[in-house]
Amino acid sequence: MASLAENRKTLDAFGDRVIKSARANLRKKRQIRGRSVNRIATGNLRDKLTYNYFKRGPKIIQWFGVPANDTATRNYADVIEKGRTPNKDPLTWPPVSAIQRWMELKGLFSKEAEENGGKGREAFAMARSIGKKGIVGVYYMRDALQTELRKSGKEFREFYTREILKELRLKADKYIK
Repeated sequence: MASLAENRKTLDAFGDRVIKSARANLRKKRQIRGRSVNRIATGNLRDKLTYNYFKRGPKIIQWFGVPANDTATRNYADVIEKGRTPNKDPLTWPPVSAIQRWMELKGLFSKEAEENGGKGREAFAMARSIGKKGIVGVYYMRDALQTELRKSGKEFREFYTREILKELRLKADKYIK
């Protein structure tokens, strides 16, 4: 049976490595239509990633993700991690205001929209497209956890799988993969 006091240093070191790896995964550029594009708009998700652990009965539970008190960032983290399934129901599309802020940060508005005040229309069109087509997940946290477990020694992996319940704290929603 695992003792939290005995394993605190080991869990902290592992948690730090997983979060560092997840942040690196978010910083990776991706290719869109032949251009290398940065995934980060504000860095809010990257900066809020954390981990913690606690005792529940005989097991230690360790979670990775965004703190529970930040619902907006947790919802965003879910979509970035798991993606978003296509859905034709407008009530399930992403909020236009959030899409508009993201488009402004990324400089995605056309010159015409900038000049004629058509940002709302373009943001709505983007939200509709995301809602109807969905988006592919990045799996930044899953990949970080798997990478760091692989890098760890056999003894640590056995201890971790035997004694620790891993939980990606990502609030699942029925419209998110």
